[in-house]
Amino acid sequence: MSETRDHVSICIDNILLSLPTSPSKPTIFRVVDDIRSINQKLYEPKVVSIGPFHHGKNHLQKMQQHKLRYLKMLLERRKESSVDKYVIAMRSLEEKARKCYAEPVELSPDEFVEMLILDGCFIIELIRRYGLDELREGDDEIFQYEQFLSQARHDLMLVENQVPFFVLDQLFSMTKTGNPDDNFLYLIQLFIDDISPWPEATEVLPESSTKSVDHLLGLIYRIWCSSFAKNTENRPIKTVEEQLVPINSTIELKEAGIKFKKHEQSNGLNIKFIKGTLKIPKFSVSDQTESIFRNLIAYEHPFIDNHPKNVTDYAFFLHCLVNSSKDVQILRSRGIFANLLGDDQMVYTMLNRLGRNIIMNSEFCYSDVNEKVNEHCHSRRNKWLANLRHNYFNTPWAVISFFAALMLLIFTFTQTVFSVLSYVK
Repeated sequence: MSETRDHVSICIDNILLSLPTSPSKPTIFRVVDDIRSINQKLYEPKVVSIGPFHHGKNHLQKMQQHKLRYLKMLLERRKESSVDKYVIAMRSLEEKARKCYAEPVELSPDEFVEMLILDGCFIIELIRRYGLDELREGDDEIFQYEQFLSQARHDLMLVENQVPFFVLDQLFSMTKTGNPDDNFLYLIQLFIDDISPWPEATEVLPESSTKSVDHLLGLIYRIWCSSFAKNTENRPIKTVEEQLVPINSTIELKEAGIKFKKHEQSNGLNIKFIKGTLKIPKFSVSDQTESIFRNLIAYEHPFIDNHPKNVTDYAFFLHCLVNSSKDVQILRSRGIFANLLGDDQMVYTMLNRLGRNIIMNSEFCYSDVNEKVNEHCHSRRNKWLANLRHNYFNTPWAVISFFAALMLLIFTFTQTVFSVLSYVK
């Protein structure tokens, strides 16, 4: 007679058997609570859901009709009467796509495939229509109202609102037009060009750069960060203590004799300290900047420790540099900050929030810059000058008073000399 097994043992064994022998590596995550807690709305779509995490939410249902319309217009443009071949293509990718999500997707195979087609085709058609004017219809509400387009573009850049890039790449390849400008990478760069935080930075990626990209936000991250990441490779290894030594605020650095200059023709992240001058590429601050940065920081969050977190480090660098609205004013006057919010206090508040609840990497991208800046500030001469400026030349009237006193001293000395010479004669 066989021994009766405990039902708990059977249950656990069945769960273990269902697990894959080697766990998959997801690329699409929900934002962790400590990052989300600063402002939950920055991670949630306003008008359109992409992928399963926000699928089916009531306030996003209106856009489902736009997705269907875009798909219908795509089929008509290609003179196709059915979605058969797209369904076949997405079914072949279903299992691979499910593994990209960090939690189980509560959609049936049919629902999941339908979502991939509708969401994927919506993204590629929106990006196509943005770059190729001739594909737009006159009654397309998204392009009729700038705010609608702005919200839709915002939603496509949310870390939780993504489908795998290989899904988009497959659908785009299947629907290419004869237009030589109908190139996915080129059109994506056009789509994000006027919302880039670094408006003067020029990045042109080769076609091969789309390989192994996680999703649309991941490609945008690569467009903005790849050349800077290459420049920071092969740096000398430093201890954590050496890596994460912060710098003082703009006002304090200015008092120590450091100059600030806009770094021309450079990647947006490429900050340099050369001969007492901190060179920073132009940084444009708009009402979308915080959301873009927050989602890029959230995207970097799961990176392993030896993987550079370029945007997180940049945000922390600015967080150190800007400690008041006066710091913003100085950087704006040097052409480094373009304040589209209108109020320097709002920029300071935003950068202050960006610096909260972020986890720093041991491989801090700006450790060399910080080291050189701090060496400059800690030299005996510059410390003396900083103290002089802070305590005696901290207002225009103090400077005027100093020079008035100096002139009076010189005048008195001169008068004394002439009096002595007159007496000698």
